[in-house]
Amino acid sequence: MKAGRRALRLWHRWFGLAAGVWLLLLALTGSAITYYEELDHALNGDLRQVARTGPPVPAPITTALSRAEALFPGFQPRHIDLPDRPNETIWLIGSATIEGQRAGVQVFAHPQSGELVGWRQSGVWSLDRRHLPDLLYGLHVDLLVAPWVTAVFGFISLLWLIDHLLALALAVPKLALWREAFWVNGRPGSLRRLFDWHRAPGLWAWPVTFALALTGVTLAWPELSREAVRPFAAVSDRLEYSLPDRTIEARLTIDQAISKVAPLAEIDSLRPLPDKGVYAIRTHDHRDLDYQGRLWTYVDTETGEIIGRRHDVGEGPGDAFFAWQYPLHSGQAFGEIGRALVFIGGLVTAALSVTGLMLWLRRGRPLVR
Repeated sequence: MKAGRRALRLWHRWFGLAAGVWLLLLALTGSAITYYEELDHALNGDLRQVARTGPPVPAPITTALSRAEALFPGFQPRHIDLPDRPNETIWLIGSATIEGQRAGVQVFAHPQSGELVGWRQSGVWSLDRRHLPDLLYGLHVDLLVAPWVTAVFGFISLLWLIDHLLALALAVPKLALWREAFWVNGRPGSLRRLFDWHRAPGLWAWPVTFALALTGVTLAWPELSREAVRPFAAVSDRLEYSLPDRTIEARLTIDQAISKVAPLAEIDSLRPLPDKGVYAIRTHDHRDLDYQGRLWTYVDTETGEIIGRRHDVGEGPGDAFFAWQYPLHSGQAFGEIGRALVFIGGLVTAALSVTGLMLWLRRGRPLVR
């Protein structure tokens, strides 16, 4: 038994020392982007919202697109987010040529007139108000470096998931004393007090941080995660993955495609998929698990035919499992309470990284004990 606990302590100590900095970064940025929309609106209200000057008649999306293409010749939108409220701007996310190089850009248009209200470049290392929200988001996802960093973060999340189970055994060595593990004891400044400040918050936040670790794996490793689940439950993919590649001239405008799907007020966002010859239009649905429209409708850009529909929850438990991953990771699955829990879970994780290092230093930096 003692040898087993010694091995658990060794794992927990090594994991904490090796991954602590990365967990601290992921935790703090994750807490911040839990309220990404609120942060961006607060810092960049001149881009994200306008004073409504007329009746709430939505502007044609093609008008906003033509303005963006006039500003950036060759602008290619990959995601168009429509306003959730009458005073929010149309948000065009894509790429354009800037100073001779392709770069990510975000263009914002007036929701009634379609006139541009401003733009910003994506992926910029800057702490100014224009780029801070995206910087935090990028640091959390891939350090603004490359997709392979996301895969590394997925590996860290997997180790963190394992550590959750082992740390639980360390935190409650005797079931009869489980209540004591949830409280902070010891005199101020003592090693016992520091240990309890490391253990107790971790236990209180354990369900939240365990969910963050699990969803961190599935979101960073989507294909591997699906392959791991398939032996136990059927898993389907978005329809666009099964569509053949084709290059055709789009005869149907985005506004015409939207009119075939639903009233504009019900549309959450859309994605032009020129390599597939379709518009992927997302609408809100009673099955949605978060604030985003999760019902996908695919409209042929040449014929205007609706070629398929699929909701992210799919048809079975495997699809439902993956549909829950982002809503759980963001906290949106449980509304504002869920987001608050994820925000607190991130802060607790950051605190655990710090108190774990402090314990290691206070104990004379032993690697085995």
